[in-house]
Amino acid sequence: MSVWHILLGVLFLIICILLILIVLLQKGKGGGLGAAFGGMGSSAFGTRTGDVFTWVTIILTGLFLLLAIGTSLALRPAAGVVSNPKFFPAPRPVADDENVAVTLTCDTDGAVIRYTRDGSDPTESSTAYENAVEIEPGMTLKARAFRENWTPSEVVPGLYPKADANTVPSPDAGLLPGPGEMEAPPTTAPAVPALPPATMPAVPNTIPAMP
Repeated sequence: MSVWHILLGVLFLIICILLILIVLLQKGKGGGLGAAFGGMGSSAFGTRTGDVFTWVTIILTGLFLLLAIGTSLALRPAAGVVSNPKFFPAPRPVADDENVAVTLTCDTDGAVIRYTRDGSDPTESSTAYENAVEIEPGMTLKARAFRENWTPSEVVPGLYPKADANTVPSPDAGLLPGPGEMEAPPTTAPAVPALPPATMPAVPNTIPAMP
């Protein structure tokens, strides 16, 4: 509960007490609180006591109704929990000469995404997301979604470390094929089809007779 919620509740309580006292001070059929104090309600303010108490009662009643409505709206329970923000593209190492702009989205309608670029947790006073956020190498981007009378989302961090020359791009970056996309080299040489055996013409076993 915030400080202004507490102040609103205290002010509402004070108005209630004043309204009760001003009603009791007015002289009724039974004398009311004025009779208990020796007729203070009829003589303390002169001959126009009734008019003064009437206007004070009207003003306090109006304030009471306004504060009752405002307090019920301000202190009503949250309607739900806001969905966590999403980063696109997903957090990854960033090279010095690479320009990266991150888009933030939230599945909860009417939610306002607020973010920080210095690693601190976003609050309701942090920068509201409007356009894509420019990313620098080594930056930590944090986002949180808010909606009135809803429980805020969790703080979602996005780490964008500086990429060095030895950093191998991840499959998500689209620079290298992912697992299963590259065929493994064959471990054995393909079989060579066997050639049919050569056949020799048969040699006669007898010598033809001379004429």
